[in-house]
Amino acid sequence: MKKILLTIIIIFDFIHTEEWIYFNNMTNFEYNYGVTDVDYSVTRILPDGSVNEIILEDVRYSDLSDDGTKLLYIDEEESNLSIYNTATLETISSITGIPNLIFTRFTQNEHIVLYLQGSQYSSIQTLYKYSFTDSSITMLSDSLSTGFDNMTLSPNGQQVLYFKLTEDENTEDYFMDVDVIVTDIQSGESTILATIPYLDISNVGGLYNNSPIWSDNGFIYLIFRDDNDCAQIFGIHSSLGYITQLTDNPCSEFTLNYCIPSILRTHETDLDKFVYTICSDNSGHWIYDITSNESSYIGSFASIAMDQSWSPDGTKVAFSEMLAWTWFIVPGYMRIYDTVSESIDTVGNVLNIDDPESYYVASPINWVEDSLAGDVNGDSLL
Repeated sequence: MKKILLTIIIIFDFIHTEEWIYFNNMTNFEYNYGVTDVDYSVTRILPDGSVNEIILEDVRYSDLSDDGTKLLYIDEEESNLSIYNTATLETISSITGIPNLIFTRFTQNEHIVLYLQGSQYSSIQTLYKYSFTDSSITMLSDSLSTGFDNMTLSPNGQQVLYFKLTEDENTEDYFMDVDVIVTDIQSGESTILATIPYLDISNVGGLYNNSPIWSDNGFIYLIFRDDNDCAQIFGIHSSLGYITQLTDNPCSEFTLNYCIPSILRTHETDLDKFVYTICSDNSGHWIYDITSNESSYIGSFASIAMDQSWSPDGTKVAFSEMLAWTWFIVPGYMRIYDTVSESIDTVGNVLNIDDPESYYVASPINWVEDSLAGDVNGDSLL
């Protein structure tokens, strides 16, 4: 009995849980005569910043599996979409010859991925699903609005959320209704869940960086303007479609210090809280509590907050930023906010455009928990 107990203790001593934050590290940047040349590598870092390692060089990843063992990445030069195994350090599946790839997502079915094709700077985006099982490509929708994240998945991973303008974009008054559409990934059947009324698409803040959160509480959270032309958080019921205003923020100045009112982008659904940005006299980053419908202030920084990812225990949140320089925008810091101590830390070194080790953190970011087991044979320990 003592030998069995000793074996269990030793085995559990070799099994430990480690948390990593994955991101795209900008490793090279050149700006010549209005043209930028940028290189990225898939990187992960411990939350305390003590270990930083490159997982995959010269590519950007766009999605990570929940356990951190597989990532989706795009090779822009070759127009390829691939799945990379972080445990075996090899590419295990690829789609070749797809030009103008923008974003990709895993679905509930590990053999089916979603991808957007088109341009990030026009109104032309098309959503597809691809099956690695039979190499089939299915178009789910075209003519999607570029002002929204059009690849938000339901908590069960079986539906995808996207957005379409309902009038001609060249209308003289620049005001559009936007349909909120849900499509079943397997069947391809679509439903107009709700319509966001009368958005002003002439203002960059009206339709830029709108990143919904589809919570497992039955609501989709999104920022857009209320009747007083102020940016607010709204909840859209994911099955009934009714829209409820949840905040009463003062009016936002959309271009104030490059501030953009938005919910920070994330692929997580089981959140009790999320980070959002407002732009006014009290502009900055806030945490919205889904349960209490209350907001708490984090801080304001000379940057544009982009993505968020929460620690496995839900007490800390990491978010990435973009820095707006004179002629261009580059990735910036990663910050981690502790909701218990109400403190914030910057992860990585001081930014230096000529030093790739300064951790320029580009989207997306994913905070995952890895369980690692030592190569232990219990019988040999008896």
